[in-house]
Amino acid sequence: MKIIPHLIPGTFLTLFLALSACTHGPYTPKTEPEKPEARGLPIVLLDKDLRRTLSVDVPVNSSRNSVGNLVVQVPLRNRTNDETLQIQVQTLFRDSNGRVLYSEPGSEPAWTPMMLTPNQSGLYQQASLTPEAAQFTIRVRYLARPN
Repeated sequence: MKIIPHLIPGTFLTLFLALSACTHGPYTPKTEPEKPEARGLPIVLLDKDLRRTLSVDVPVNSSRNSVGNLVVQVPLRNRTNDETLQIQVQTLFRDSNGRVLYSEPGSEPAWTPMMLTPNQSGLYQQASLTPEAAQFTIRVRYLARPN
């Protein structure tokens, strides 16, 4: 087999770069303690402008249903006089240790769409899938930003 001398340095460089990229191991997600979700707040507005347009009545009502699952509900109100809000709401349930439940890849909690006309109120309600849910965070974001 004949080796072409000018290909050897390029081959070593490619091998070196490939191996050096693997020295730090796999990516490890970092928790960000300053994020509201990490602090365990019951309501988190993911878009800053939602503070201007949306009113959230707190404390959030929470109870257990007949099978022991945690049920949360919160009234949401459009504070504007001339904008229709299109939002999405999601509940992250946690166990007593603070671990998020039902968060396997491909089975994340669903976002519930809501539309609130000017000054309209709406009730968001969600139930956990199992009785092991002890804590929750309700997250709200725009589906479509108002004009």
